[in-house]
Amino acid sequence: MGGHPVGGGGRLYRTGDLARWRADGQVEFLGRADGQVKVRGYRIELGEIEARLLEHGGVRGAAVVAREEAGGEVRLVAYVVPAAGERPGVAALREHLRRVLPEYMVPAAWVWLEALPLTPSGKVDRRALPAPEGVRPELGREYVAPRTETEATLAGICAELLRVERVGVHDSFFELGGHSLLATQFISRVRDAFQVELPLRTLFESPSVAGLSRAITALQEAASGEEAKVAALLERVEQLSPDEVQALLSREQAGNGVDGDHE
Repeated sequence: MGGHPVGGGGRLYRTGDLARWRADGQVEFLGRADGQVKVRGYRIELGEIEARLLEHGGVRGAAVVAREEAGGEVRLVAYVVPAAGERPGVAALREHLRRVLPEYMVPAAWVWLEALPLTPSGKVDRRALPAPEGVRPELGREYVAPRTETEATLAGICAELLRVERVGVHDSFFELGGHSLLATQFISRVRDAFQVELPLRTLFESPSVAGLSRAITALQEAASGEEAKVAALLERVEQLSPDEVQALLSREQAGNGVDGDHE
């Protein structure tokens, strides 16, 4: 867009731009009619993601759409047709995209198809693409069920937030479709469920259920240790006579430079 190349000073729109006439006779630019969408505040060209997926040797066909989920959240869904004799895992495809695209352009959900649905004109029929079923994606690792109550609670939180049927102890929050906005929600739910302040950094450093469970257990043990120290101190104070308590308070005030007779 910009000045009209043939003169006249008018505004020039590209093929694929959407616009409308306003009541005052001005043209209002509405955006692009091609594959550009906005997800979590980022403008994303879906065709670029598709092209990068097709560069992977195990992919014969690919389509990416932005689907609005319950609650108004929009997430990217990749539909992949594997090459003959190939079936790359989701983890491998995610890593392939991360090498060439920013994190916000990596799809959150993945669907495998035998062929992409086409319109009579031969284009991908995006309306005919099925919704993700919410099953655990192929991550290239065996599913291992939660082994402790803490792991079971964490797996349940992940499954609900990421809309996945089941989450294994070695599954990564981010490989299952998690992102920065969902990460803050996850931390909030962990706080409510376990009454601990799990640092957001821990989720990025140890994103598996097993790793997070160990971190939460460590926080709980540390908090329990502090509570034990306080309880022991209180028990000790209760055993002191009033004169001994007063003597301890006087020494404390003297150490802090406080005059006990000053009002």
